Amino acid sequence: MNDPLIGRQVANFRIERVLGRGGMAQVYYGRDVKLQRPVAVKVIDASFRGNPAYARRFVQEARTIATWRHENIVQIYYADNEGDFYYFVMEYIDGLDLAGLLARYLRNGELMPLEDVIRIGRAIASALDYAHQKGVVHRDVKPSNVMVATDDRIVLMDFGLALDSHQGTMGEVFGTPHYIAPEQARNSSNAVPQSDLYSLGIILYEMLTGTVPYDDPSPTAVALQHLTLPLPPPRERNPALNVETEAVLIKALSKSPAERYQKGYELMDALEKALGTQSFASPIELPPLPAGMEFHPQTSLSQVSVADWLARHTQETQTSTAYPIPGLPPTRRSLQTSEVSRQALPPNMASSSKKWGWLIGAGLAFVLIVGLVITGFVLLSGDGDEEEQNVGATATVEASITVTIGDLAPQGNATSIPTFTASPTEEVSAVGIQTAAISSPTPTATLTATATSTNSPIPTATTSLTPTIEQLSVSAVPTIKYPNGRRVVLLYNADSFYILNASGGSLQVTSFGFERILNEGNFSNRFYGNQLARFYPTIDSNYCARMEILQRTGYLRPSDCRGYNSSITPQAQDSFVFWTPDPSSMQFRVLWNEEEIARCEISAERCEVYLP
Repeated sequence: MNDPLIGRQVANFRIERVLGRGGMAQVYYGRDVKLQRPVAVKVIDASFRGNPAYARRFVQEARTIATWRHENIVQIYYADNEGDFYYFVMEYIDGLDLAGLLARYLRNGELMPLEDVIRIGRAIASALDYAHQKGVVHRDVKPSNVMVATDDRIVLMDFGLALDSHQGTMGEVFGTPHYIAPEQARNSSNAVPQSDLYSLGIILYEMLTGTVPYDDPSPTAVALQHLTLPLPPPRERNPALNVETEAVLIKALSKSPAERYQKGYELMDALEKALGTQSFASPIELPPLPAGMEFHPQTSLSQVSVADWLARHTQETQTSTAYPIPGLPPTRRSLQTSEVSRQALPPNMASSSKKWGWLIGAGLAFVLIVGLVITGFVLLSGDGDEEEQNVGATATVEASITVTIGDLAPQGNATSIPTFTASPTEEVSAVGIQTAAISSPTPTATLTATATSTNSPIPTATTSLTPTIEQLSVSAVPTIKYPNGRRVVLLYNADSFYILNASGGSLQVTSFGFERILNEGNFSNRFYGNQLARFYPTIDSNYCARMEILQRTGYLRPSDCRGYNSSITPQAQDSFVFWTPDPSSMQFRVLWNEEEIARCEISAERCEVYLP
C-alpha cells in the first residue's frame, strides 16, 4: 500500500498524501516549499506514461488552462515532466465537491435549497461559457468535478477530457455515462459546447429532483438511455416543481444540441425566472409506477444550506488528523500523541470518562478509609508498656484497585485508550488523575496507598489487602452492535468485495463507509458509499453492490446475489481498497452514517453486520 510518490519533491513541490485517484491520473496534496502554500499535484498514471498520445493530452490540459483566469475555473501553477513522469501543479481547493454535497442531502431525504441550486448552477455555467469562448469543450461535467470551497467559491475542475477544436480528440474516451450528452455517447468527437450544457442540465435535474434521469448498473445501458429514451418528466420525480421549471429542464435536455439553450447564462436565466414563480402548491397527481418499480420522490427543501455543510466540514477537519478528500466527508482519526492530560481530554472522550470516573473516586475513598482504619488500630495498640513500645515494628497496608473498562472509546473512533496510574507519591488533581500515558488498548486504573507506623508496640507485621473490583470486559466495538437491525452480508476475497442486502428492504448505499484498521490502531483506505451511488442510489433486497479489482480473475460472484445494483472496478493500488490482505492490517471497520457499527476480520472473507 506504500505510494513511492509520498514524500517526493518535484521542482518546488513536496508531495504529502493522496487526494484522489482516477483511471488515468492521481491527484496528491502537496506543499509549495518556496511560497509555503498548499497545492494539488496531478500525476499521469504509470500505466499511461508510455502512451505518447495520452501524455500529449495530459500536457495539453495544463497548457490550456494555465493561461486562463476565471474565478470558477481551477488555476494551474506549474507543469513539467521528468522523463516519462508527467505532472502539473494547481491550486488546492479546500471544501467539498458537489457529489458529496448532494449525497448528504440525499441521505437526509431532502433537496438542496433553491438559492444554492441557482448559485452553483450559475458558477458552472459561467465557467463553461468562458471555456467555450476559448474553443474548449470540457466533455466531463459532473458533480464530482465541481468543488464548493469553504470560502464559498465554486470551481470547475478536471479538464482532462477537454476537446480543443484545434487539437482533435481521443475518440475512445467519452466522459461519465450519467451526465453524457447523446451526441457525445455516439462518438466523443461529436461533442459541442451544448454537450457541456446538457451535462449541466443533468446536474440541475439531479439537484431539483434528487435523482439523475437515467440510471442502470451498466454504464453502457445508461449511455443508450440518453440516446433512445425520452426524458422522465421532472415533475414525476418531484411533484412539487412547477410547469415552468419542468419546461426549462426539458429544453436543456433535448436530444438535439440545436434545440437546447445555446449559452450557459441563457439556461440559468430561464431557470431562475421559472423558480422565481415556484409556489410549491399542491403536487400533481401521478400515475402508478410500473410493476416492480419503487421510487420515493423528494420534495422537501432542506433548511440546511450549502454554507452550513461547509461550516460543518471545516469544523470536522479541524478536529481530525484525517486528510481531506474532496467531496467525501472526513472521519475522526485516533489521537496522535503519547501523553494526554486528563483535564485536556477532548469532549467526546471527556463525556465517556463519566462512566469510569466514579470508580476511580470510589477507589481513592476506599484506600483512604482502609488507611485510616489501620492507622487507628496501630495508634490504639500503642497503649502498652514502654518496653514494648521500644520494639521497632511496622504495619504496612497496601490497597490496590484494578478496573478494566473497554467502552471508553467513542463509537466511530479507534482511539488508543490511555492507562491511568496514581499512587500517594503522585500529585492528584481535583478532577481526577493528573497524568495519563497511552500504552494499551485496554484501560487500567491502578491505585496504591501505603500507611506506615514506626512506633507500634506490636511485633513486626505486614498486612496486605488487595480488594479487586470485578473487571468489566466490554468490547470497545462489538461485532454486532444492533443485533435486531437490518442484516447485511459482506463477502470478499483478495480480488473482489460484495455488499449483499439481506435486510428485506432497500438500503441507501451512500450511508455505507469502510476503512482499513491498521495494526497500530489508526485508519486508512477510506471508502465512501457515494462512490457506488454514482450508478444507483440504493441496494435492493437480495441484490449486491460490488467492487472487483481490475484485471483480476478470482472474483467471488456470490450465488446469493440476485443481481448487482452498482459495480465499480478499482485498480489494486487505489487508495480506497480497504479489504485486501496486507501485513499492516488484520481488520476493516464498517460505518453507517459515520457511526462505526462493526469490525470485520480480513482473513475471514465473510462478515455479517446489522444496521440500526
